[in-house]
Amino acid sequence: MLRIEKLIFDQADQLPEATAVEHNGKQLSYRELKQQALEISRGLRECGLDAGETVVVFQHRSLSTLPLVLGIWEAGGVVLPVDPNTPLKMLEWIIRDSRPRVIVTDGDLKPRMVEAAEKVNAASAPQILTSYPNSNGHSPRSALGKNIPATIDIDDVSEPPAYKDDCYVIYTSGSEGRPKGVRGGHKSLIQYLRWQAQEFAVTEIDRFSQTAPLSFDFSLKEFLMPLICGACVCIADRTTVIDAQKFVDWVHESRITVMCCVPTLLRSILQLAPSSSDASVFQSLRVLLISGDMLRWDDVSGWRERFGNSISLFNLYGPTESTVIKLFYPIPETRHGESINVPVGRPIEDAAVLIVDENNQPSAPGEIGEIIILSEWLARGYLNDERSADNRFHRLYYHGTQQRAYRTGDLGRWLSDGNVELMGRKDRQVKIRGYRIELDEIESILSEHEAISDVSVVLLNASNNIDVDGLATIACYFTTAQTALTEKEIRDFAKERLLPQVLSLTRFRCLDKLPLTANGKVDRIKLQSLIDPAENNGSQSSSNGSSTIRERIVAMWEELLALEGIDLEANFFELGGDSMTAIRLLRRLREELHAEVKLGDVYEYPSVSQLTNRVEQLLA
Repeated sequence: MLRIEKLIFDQADQLPEATAVEHNGKQLSYRELKQQALEISRGLRECGLDAGETVVVFQHRSLSTLPLVLGIWEAGGVVLPVDPNTPLKMLEWIIRDSRPRVIVTDGDLKPRMVEAAEKVNAASAPQILTSYPNSNGHSPRSALGKNIPATIDIDDVSEPPAYKDDCYVIYTSGSEGRPKGVRGGHKSLIQYLRWQAQEFAVTEIDRFSQTAPLSFDFSLKEFLMPLICGACVCIADRTTVIDAQKFVDWVHESRITVMCCVPTLLRSILQLAPSSSDASVFQSLRVLLISGDMLRWDDVSGWRERFGNSISLFNLYGPTESTVIKLFYPIPETRHGESINVPVGRPIEDAAVLIVDENNQPSAPGEIGEIIILSEWLARGYLNDERSADNRFHRLYYHGTQQRAYRTGDLGRWLSDGNVELMGRKDRQVKIRGYRIELDEIESILSEHEAISDVSVVLLNASNNIDVDGLATIACYFTTAQTALTEKEIRDFAKERLLPQVLSLTRFRCLDKLPLTANGKVDRIKLQSLIDPAENNGSQSSSNGSSTIRERIVAMWEELLALEGIDLEANFFELGGDSMTAIRLLRRLREELHAEVKLGDVYEYPSVSQLTNRVEQLLA
């Protein structure tokens, strides 16, 4: 059976001394990558891992990540990556739902994982292993606590009784407060990777950026695509990715030739001063792959005005359930006159698309309908959730043959030239800063708070549930019989249950009662008008009257976050700030206080008090 790790091991046999992975100035050759993967595979089998069993990877991205993933596959296991920022309650659910045999984590993350695992009453508790620290060069033998030989010949590693197609499980947002585990297979992923390698002419001289967390399917194309072609994966630290200037410098220094990027990161780059990011910083770059959110035409024109036309731009589209990507659009130098946003293009090889109306009839060109993806290379379904799989995955007759189909819930339309334009969401699922979020999931989680009587969540500053301008905010309205319930208490409750990226985008407001429509349903349209992002803009005169740095920073926060009475010790991101808001704050600080604050400073000094001290240091 053809498997991904075997394709990469073939590259190791052909190019043993070529660099496979780079991170923080350190490298792994293909020979070392294969050797470490085989050692990890041997150790996992000695731990009792059987074919088809799950291994949770709960660690920071590092040089050790890829040997671990390949080692799990070589042992016949299924990789389940979990973001290190995952809240405790969500960790508990993932462990309970996936029933992993082994969990591999970093030393600093182990206490959280142990706490989560202990709360799960499982028939057989998973083994929790601490992954080896990459910084001191330890062998993966220590990660598994086994006396594995220092060298292993490929013939010395016996295969498990029967390999299975299951390759990975990636948990996505669920509508009932419980994430859904999408099951990916080797065959489908290989089919996609081979198409991409051919379409983008990947060779062993290419150097790919790797920026996405392993828990995003976006990361699969970042680190597997180069490895099956003998190219190099360059892993960027999280602190690099969240600081546009650091990221641009890293791309230049790493000589990246193929860069994967979400639209929000692209916009952050365009907001940098031209003097710090001219065309020379991307002199090695030949291909820019954009996916994860709606892409605007002004994003494209801004990029080309700044960096020229020598870099090929592609807009990619595909939900996790589709196996990474199923549509792509080579972005032309001139705007497509018919489309509002940049199209997501046409289906890739061995895929097809239907757009249907509310009666499941094909939509006419230009009419908006639901996008259905047809392909034999979709995900295998949802882990332990046949009901959700039955609602989303179907078999349809298409051109005389029966094919697997996935109902995306995304709205789109055919353009006259046969390209597809994404138009929004059909249901209550939204896309913000690349994160797929179920508003019903947030409602379900918050309704568990004993003091909350009723709750409704809506999206602000979005078009058809898509964060087109990078300004979308989640507004949570609630009623309570407990008059003393504060926003801080709600945020503390939500911290254990919601990803911090989601919580940072959420604002809360207590109401006496939720507005209702004539038929007694919550009036979400009215709720969307209750919080006006600009409602506090006119109330800043009292703060702006003072010339102190602290009070001017408070005024900026109140305006950017649309809040009043900000606590001087409150965290900017817990109040609703995000990287895009932080960039706008930096611009204000530079323009009004002439302080050259960097994006990393906002993360390091996230309160008004701390940021004030930092600004004073810079101005001293």
